[in-house]
Formats: sequence, structure tokens, C-alpha cells
Amino acid sequence: MTELLLVLLIIVVIAGIVVFALRGRSTKKERPGRVDPLADYPEVYDPHKIGVGDIVTYAGIDHVVRGTIALEEGGSVWHEHLLDGSTGRRWLTVEDDEGELEMTLWTRREGTGLEPAGDVILDDKVHRQIERGTANYKAEGTTGTPATGTVDYADYQTADKTGLLAFERWARTQSWEVSTGRAVTRGELQVIHSGPPE
Repeated sequence: MTELLLVLLIIVVIAGIVVFALRGRSTKKERPGRVDPLADYPEVYDPHKIGVGDIVTYAGIDHVVRGTIALEEGGSVWHEHLLDGSTGRRWLTVEDDEGELEMTLWTRREGTGLEPAGDVILDDKVHRQIERGTANYKAEGTTGTPATGTVDYADYQTADKTGLLAFERWARTQSWEVSTGRAVTRGELQVIHSGPPE
């Protein structure tokens, strides 16, 4: 009887050791390998949170946001982002117009000699003024503007609303900068934010 109890005791001890060893294996953490740095980022970006250092992909080309300008006029706020990519620089405007998201990609046009006065003809298309004003701004990163100030602007479009034209003057003593634009949808852009999601 004593021998039987001794054998049972040994079996129980061995079983306990086996269970403990198996449990230890399952809770052991494996050393992590390389971790996906974007795994915790949301799939859908917020256009209003685009900022300096973000990567914006348009038409398969990556652009780095070099600078951002926040503009305000009469309670309306919008942002312009300087995108720098392999095909050159362009600006992306992001704004809410009466609750609707509007995004426009702009390309600078040099040497046009145009000014925002009456109808403007560019590329054999007539552009009519739709908005004009002066906004206060604050810039960060690389923008080519002072850190703060005011900007005069005038926006034009063709009758079919496909041709967009913008004039900006960052100082009254400067000539007007002229850009042509194309409206883009949220789905046409992919954005990777440089910092962790808020």
C-alpha cells in the first residue's frame, strides 16, 4: 500500500512538472522581429490633419509636405500645403465650403503677366472671378512666406467649373503669383501622417 501511494505521489509530481513546463512555454514571449511602423495607423486619413512631414500620394507619386499655411478670413479657415515630389512642387488646398470638403491641387504658372482684373484668359479659356479677399495666415515648415502676415487672393474658374485659376500676393509690393488648379477627391489621395494618430 505504501508503495502504491509512493508511485501515485511520484506520478502526481511528474504530472505537475509537465503541466508547469507546458504552461511556461505558452506564456513565454517570443522576441519580436521587425514591427510594421504603420500598423496602428487608421486606414482612412483626415484631410484636415495633413501637416508638415506627411506623405501625400497622388497619381502614384509620393510627395512630402514641406510646409503648411493656415489661412483665416472672417471666421473661415483653410489650409494650403506645399507638396514636394519627383515631378516638382505643387500646392494642396483643403477647406470646408458650407460643410462640403473641397481639395484642390495647384501648379504654379510662371511668366503669365496676368493680374486679377475682370475676366482673365489663360490657355484659351475665359476665367471669371468667383471670390476675392485678404486673409491672415500663419506658416510652418518651408513655404517661401514669412511666418505670419496677410495675403491678398482672387479665385477664378471657367464657366464649366473645370478650369481653376488662383492669384495670391503675399505683400502689396509683390507681383501676383498665378496658379492653375484641379479639384481632387479624397479618394484620389493617400496620406501617411508623420506622427502617431490623435
